[in-house]
Amino acid sequence: MTRRLLVCTLFGAVTVAGMDTADAQLGHVVETLRSAGGVYVAGGASLHGADCSGLVSVAQSLAMGQPPRRLGSTHTLLAGQWPHAIPGASDGDKFVIGADSSHMSARVNGVNIEATCCGKPFKIGPDARSPFTFPHVYHINEEVLA
Repeated sequence: MTRRLLVCTLFGAVTVAGMDTADAQLGHVVETLRSAGGVYVAGGASLHGADCSGLVSVAQSLAMGQPPRRLGSTHTLLAGQWPHAIPGASDGDKFVIGADSSHMSARVNGVNIEATCCGKPFKIGPDARSPFTFPHVYHINEEVLA
C-alpha cells in the first residue's frame, strides 16, 4: 500500500474520476482539518489545536504528505523564511497564504482556512478570511505538494 493510498484509507476519502492527484490530496487535507474539530490554541500546531500560523503549517505539512508540524510564524513568512512560499498568488494557485504582521490564513484548493482566537473552532470555508484580503500573499510551489 502506498503512502497516498494509506492517507486515503485512513481518512475515508474517495478519489473522484477526472480529479488530478494534487486536487484529491488537497481535498483530503481540507476534510482532515474539518473532521479533526480543532480549536485555536496560542502556540499550537496540531490538528486539534493551533494558532493561525500553526494551522497553516499543519495544512501545508499534510499537503506535502508529511506529518503535521509547525513550519514558521507570521514573522518568518514575511521575512522570506517559510518553506516553499513564493511571493504573489493568483486565484488558480492550489495553496495560497495571506498574512500581515500579526495574522495569516490560507486557501487550500479553493477553501479558506483560519484559526482566529481564544479556543474558537477553526474556520474552514466561507467564514474563514480569504488570504487575498491580506497585504502579503504567497503561493506554495505546487511541485512540493503530494
